[in-house]
Amino acid sequence: MSGCIRLEPIPTATPPAVQMPTIQPTPINIVTATPDYGWTDVSSIMEGVCFEAALNTAGRVFSISNATALDAFYSQIDQSQLCEDPVIRVDYPFNNGEIIVGLWSSGTGCTARHDVQSVRRDDAQKQEAIQLQFVTEGDCPYDLVQPFWIALPQSIGFNIQIDVQR
Repeated sequence: MSGCIRLEPIPTATPPAVQMPTIQPTPINIVTATPDYGWTDVSSIMEGVCFEAALNTAGRVFSISNATALDAFYSQIDQSQLCEDPVIRVDYPFNNGEIIVGLWSSGTGCTARHDVQSVRRDDAQKQEAIQLQFVTEGDCPYDLVQPFWIALPQSIGFNIQIDVQR
């Protein structure tokens, strides 16, 4: 058996705190790649639509002006019988004269996205034209379906056109 004994006392004084210099961060202005077009991305309300139904309607532009039309849209998806389960229905408030417009685009690759090329709104003519570029990237053999669903404020009665280029 072995042991050790400390002969001098253990110091109990706390060493003084070291004062660290305060560094102020330099503000950085970050420019976002996506301009604010005044619309809201509402793709999340379409998450309950199965892949097969989205693929079946790819390229078709939908315009939904109120809660009744949204419910009818969900019923149309259910009636297609392409999904094993009924669509999960999400309520949307339709504030400020909003309408929901959107579509799905399909392609093959690893990833997919829509890039906004141009937006032209004419309040006098009650028209809005949105031009998108559908981009797929990578050599993956995956079938992809990419949503583009937005809520456009103050657009009741507007003719909304969405053109997708590949």
